[in-house]
Amino acid sequence: MIANRPIALTARSAAASTCRLFAASTVVDTTKRPRPIFVAATKQHVGKTTTSLALMSGLQKRFPKVGFIKPVGQQHVTVYSPTLDEDIRVDKDIRLLKEHFHLDHIDYRHMSPVIIPRGYTKKYIDGKISYEEQLQQIDTAFGEVSNASDVVLIEGTGHCAVGSIVNVNNAKVASMMGASMLLIANGGLGSAFDELELNRVLCEKHNVPIAGVVINKVIPEKYEQTKHYMSKALQDTWGIPLLGCIPDRPFLGCPALADMERLFQTDLVCGHMHRYRHYSVKDMNLITTSLTRFLENIRSKLPRTLYICHITRDDIILGFMAEYQRNRRDEERPFEAALLVCGRKDKYQMADEVRDMFEGLEGAPVMVVGYSTHQAMQMIHDYTPKLNIDDKNRVRKAVEHYEPYIDFEQLLHRSSMED
Repeated sequence: MIANRPIALTARSAAASTCRLFAASTVVDTTKRPRPIFVAATKQHVGKTTTSLALMSGLQKRFPKVGFIKPVGQQHVTVYSPTLDEDIRVDKDIRLLKEHFHLDHIDYRHMSPVIIPRGYTKKYIDGKISYEEQLQQIDTAFGEVSNASDVVLIEGTGHCAVGSIVNVNNAKVASMMGASMLLIANGGLGSAFDELELNRVLCEKHNVPIAGVVINKVIPEKYEQTKHYMSKALQDTWGIPLLGCIPDRPFLGCPALADMERLFQTDLVCGHMHRYRHYSVKDMNLITTSLTRFLENIRSKLPRTLYICHITRDDIILGFMAEYQRNRRDEERPFEAALLVCGRKDKYQMADEVRDMFEGLEGAPVMVVGYSTHQAMQMIHDYTPKLNIDDKNRVRKAVEHYEPYIDFEQLLHRSSMED
């Protein structure tokens, strides 16, 4: 079993432990490998995967080979496994981390041992999937990744209790792997601390040492206040350090047109080259005015504005296309606007004559969605875009933003301490 695998727990050298993250850029010279680092969140949408990206980037600067595994996953994608010579399913974050960081020393087959798709829970309760089978899959996969790596980063699924119904929650799996836990929470004080406490108690139950806490998406104006008081509260109450306090960067939460394609299950009619152009939700603009007012608006508003109109507004649709052509002809400022054309598909259809006019307008993104304007705007507002390997710009900016705020030296020191 995983719990019986020996784990090196001795502290790193004093010189290494005093070196700070911000100046470190070389591989750590250490013969004492730290425990695996298990990353879990307090709830959904707190930046766990983004933090994992930053951690992987920092660890690769300190160790020759960094392993990555997500023991229990949910949303999956199909990838090719060279060792099996066939396509397999892995958690979507596995593909992101493996391809972005070129983790060629480990195979996909060992990075995502347990996937929980729709219907899995019922099969487990009915006895069609055994507890022992799950543990064996995790044990085997972790052993392969660990043996091929100098340090292992583990990403959990959601908060520490996720997976309890199939008896493989994050805290329990972290205990089996002999890992240290890094808890991720959103910015704030009271509510964030309350959420952390719920997860800390479960870690304590399973004897999982907590290396520290990272607080994400902190309001910039409250950064110093949040950092000071959260650090003090964590240290005074639990003796746990704040290993990262990361100010919010709204761009990382802005959906790209590719995200909207997934959200609305449709494709861009034109402008495909701009699928990974991002738009701020607060800059959405619903067009209910005349064509004249719309043209005045598009020429005076921020260039990158997402316009929304009803599918019956042929004048707005044609006006958008004409404005793109005029802008290109006159070589004015870059044309970065996009148009979302809305209308319930069981009631409205875009005229073929209008659709034909989109041919050749690759610089002007237009998307037709089968929802009312109100529904579409609400769906975009409620949507949390996720990082993916194809959106390379957002992934790069996420790593650049997060990594400098994480104290890697203290994290590694805490992950090498005796219980």
